[in-house]
Amino acid sequence: MNPAVPSTPPPPLLATETDGTGRPVRQWTITTTTGEQTTGYLPPWATEDPSEQGVLPEELAARLADVCHSTEFPGQVLRAYSPGNVTDAPEEVEILGSSITCAPYAPTPELAIPVATVCVADGYWITDLDPTGLAELIAGLRAVADRLDDVVIPQLNDIRAEWTAHHTSGTGARP
Repeated sequence: MNPAVPSTPPPPLLATETDGTGRPVRQWTITTTTGEQTTGYLPPWATEDPSEQGVLPEELAARLADVCHSTEFPGQVLRAYSPGNVTDAPEEVEILGSSITCAPYAPTPELAIPVATVCVADGYWITDLDPTGLAELIAGLRAVADRLDDVVIPQLNDIRAEWTAHHTSGTGARP
């Protein structure tokens, strides 16, 4: 370990400008071993500060490509069946968890601004949603919820009543 290079990242720098509420704007800084510094805006919602010192100059581009500000929002935990579950019992699964991310050094400008991501369920993601795309997803989810509420529940109630009226207990139906 080089004693001239701290092993912990420096605290975020405070800019002289404010965010409109009088609070200073936070910044992150990556410093190379040659003293070159790259700084950027560190949003208040970001959960990690990418500041770093002692980066080799040839690694700077890769470090900048890895800068990603994010914040997460919990989804809904439900009990669901999965054929891959060895106990053959429903297990808890989180659905519709979401996050907002921003990769300021993304390869294209449209990906270098904050976007939303929704985790439908473990391993299935809807990514890079702008406000319009997120609103469209929400409208689709509301339509599904309305269908469950307005169509499926009434039909389930009718079908259960019909079933109860015509089916005896046990495995077989009435003769």
